[in-house]
Amino acid sequence: MDKYEEVLNEFNRRRLNEEAVNIEKIHFYKTDKRINPKQEEPFWFNVGDLPALVSAPHAVRHFRQKKIKMSDQFTGSIVYLLHKLTGCHAIATTKLYGGDPNSDDPCIYKEKISDFCVANKVKFILDIHGAAREREFDIDLGINCGKNLLGKEKIMEIIGQNLRNYGLSKISYDYFAASGPNTVANYVARELAIPAVQLEINKQYRVPAQNPHGFHRLIGALFSSIKELT
Repeated sequence: MDKYEEVLNEFNRRRLNEEAVNIEKIHFYKTDKRINPKQEEPFWFNVGDLPALVSAPHAVRHFRQKKIKMSDQFTGSIVYLLHKLTGCHAIATTKLYGGDPNSDDPCIYKEKISDFCVANKVKFILDIHGAAREREFDIDLGINCGKNLLGKEKIMEIIGQNLRNYGLSKISYDYFAASGPNTVANYVARELAIPAVQLEINKQYRVPAQNPHGFHRLIGALFSSIKELT
């Protein structure tokens, strides 16, 4: 049995698809109710053992240009599971607080990341987003034309290879505006000098109930990438 089958079988034993659905219902439920971030914490975060941080800024609905935008479904659950499985650090939005973590400046989400990285000596950040099913890629790696890697191109190579190993072969680069000045990935690389990748995941791999095997493959690829990078 090869390494992939061993990991996949472990994930199956853990019943990851059911767990992801439960996590989404408990921590990342969809609501239009807005909270005051000064009175109620709008983020979930957890300290791990590995010097990597996974982030899901659009895990729940958010505001952009005074309009409520839909969440990137199951990105919060993916971050939650990666923390549980690998021991990496994790952060995600859990409340609609009136802002957009991936475009605001100033931004309380990025401020939280900054404080977290300093306190926990984070060396790499994977910022997870969701793309529509109609996109032609399985995964898009937003690296700001390589600038956000800060010279560590090996990061992109490792993630790309693990995605291909797990059958996610349609990989594109910089399809989305990861180069935007206020994205989490660009902020982290520019202001914190930490390599970062903005990962856009096609929805077909973010529906654990409908496509459990695809979801397992995604988790397997990210699990292996985080372990290899740390």
